[in-house]
Amino acid sequence: MSDRYTDGAGSDPSGIDDRLRRIRDELDVVETLVRAESEARLTPGDIGNVIRSAREGIGRFFDRSLFADPAFDMLLFVFLEEEEGRQVETSACYRASGVPRTTAVRWINMLIGMGLFHSAPHPTDRRLALLSMSDEAREGMRQWLGGLRPLLERVEAARATPRG
Repeated sequence: MSDRYTDGAGSDPSGIDDRLRRIRDELDVVETLVRAESEARLTPGDIGNVIRSAREGIGRFFDRSLFADPAFDMLLFVFLEEEEGRQVETSACYRASGVPRTTAVRWINMLIGMGLFHSAPHPTDRRLALLSMSDEAREGMRQWLGGLRPLLERVEAARATPRG
């Protein structure tokens, strides 16, 4: 009885290595297509909006100050505003942080000092400044939010699976 597979020393008479390579290549193409479709469905901005809504909603059930995280709230707010193509005034960032103005100013100054935010004078109102994220901070937010996509997809898949 002849073994159709080789031990690696000889040639593969049945062409199994070529077939396996083709299958691997086809699977790579399918994986790339699925990943691209998934990324198109659920953007980092979409994921950020879910997080922002959840953080805002918790204030209906508990004292919001219990969950105050001004740096995170500001980073998320500025990221989402910029994703929508809007400029961010410092006053809007104060409100988004959920902390008193003086506390928000300290946090903004710290984020600027850390290089996460840039500040520029407001073009028409000298009392305000415009905030923007640094490229590194924006990319970090995009990667972090994008990294949450598989978790949300698993939740979505679990909800779509009938329970019985």
